[in-house]
Amino acid sequence: MRHGELKHIFDTLERCFDELRIDYYLIDALARQIWYEKEGVNFRTTKDVDYAVLMSSREEYQTVRQYLIDRENFTAYKGDAFVLISPDGIQVDILPFGEIETDEEVIFSGQGMTNIKVDGMKEVYHYGTASVTLETGNSFRVATLSAIALLKFIAYDDRPDQRQKDVVDIANIARHFFNLHEELIYEQHNDLFDEEKVASFDSIGPIVLGREMKKIAEHSPKLRERLNKIMENHLQMKEKSIFLRLILQTMSEEADLQTAHRLLSDIRGGFCSAIL
Repeated sequence: MRHGELKHIFDTLERCFDELRIDYYLIDALARQIWYEKEGVNFRTTKDVDYAVLMSSREEYQTVRQYLIDRENFTAYKGDAFVLISPDGIQVDILPFGEIETDEEVIFSGQGMTNIKVDGMKEVYHYGTASVTLETGNSFRVATLSAIALLKFIAYDDRPDQRQKDVVDIANIARHFFNLHEELIYEQHNDLFDEEKVASFDSIGPIVLGREMKKIAEHSPKLRERLNKIMENHLQMKEKSIFLRLILQTMSEEADLQTAHRLLSDIRGGFCSAIL
């Protein structure tokens, strides 16, 4: 789905958030798609829109939902307390974080999906977004690719049976990161072109991804420790790791599990290195 087809959604949510004075940023598939398209990388598109919204209370969150239901004809989705459906059937996820959280979690009563983990969302809000103006004329703060990867590590770890697509997205972000961020790499990470420091040119993108993730996570020791532990555990599991096998599915037929292991090891190596 192209941005032009989502303009009415952008306009509606922008109007709602502006009127209610809500801070927000775009995350997940649409955010990734925006960065990919800026560099001409073709990848699967998305049919839904995900917003992370800064909320002080459950009452404030319900005010946002009610605004969209009463004034914009959105409907609630019984299977997920964090989803609304636009009048033309587009799914809009509104994921709250901030003071509404209790121990990095938001829980509502009801049926279906009523709780979400929000680890990392505050750190991304402060340190992992960039302003983007789309061809539709809408301007948003959008989670960066490194922030998207960070959140996907957390999402997979929270629900590995339901979030396997997140691993595929992490692997593709890592493999395309060099081409998507050449200027950043040449200006801020040119130490990696030293052959004595990096064995393979293909490792540079994943290493820089790890470094950029650390710039976000370093502001929360708890988040930094969790991300490091996620990567460390899968590297130690080797062939027993479903995470590594999912990475391997994104690679060429010639690749083996060791290649997938190397990619995750490169990300973790960058994440554990000193901040430049």
